[in-house]
Amino acid sequence: MDLLHAFVVVIACTVATVATWAGCRWWYGKKLKAAANRLHKSDQGRLFSQQQTLQAKQQIETLKKELDEHRKALQDTEMSRKRTRELELALAAAEEFAEQAAERAAERASGPRSRGASQGSHGFADTQIMP
Repeated sequence: MDLLHAFVVVIACTVATVATWAGCRWWYGKKLKAAANRLHKSDQGRLFSQQQTLQAKQQIETLKKELDEHRKALQDTEMSRKRTRELELALAAAEEFAEQAAERAAERASGPRSRGASQGSHGFADTQIMP
């Protein structure tokens, strides 16, 4: 009976070992699958975050370029307005000068005879040559 008893103990140990192995495989298999699933989700989140960061950087670059273009356009517009104001002032001064020159020419053409001893625009009577 010793041999039968040893054989039963060996078979019982083998069955217990196989049952323990199967139970551990099932239990830790579930744990490993859950951990792999969490790791996969974490990797997807990290990749999505990297894509969002890259997209945000590209948008920032685009916005900086647009801002520079708008600033440059604004400077060009301001320079254009300044130049327009300068040209308008120069045109007004030229028109005023032309009017004054025309008045002087008319005064010279009419001569002192038509004005007589009246006072000119300078507040004094014009000097007349005596014969």
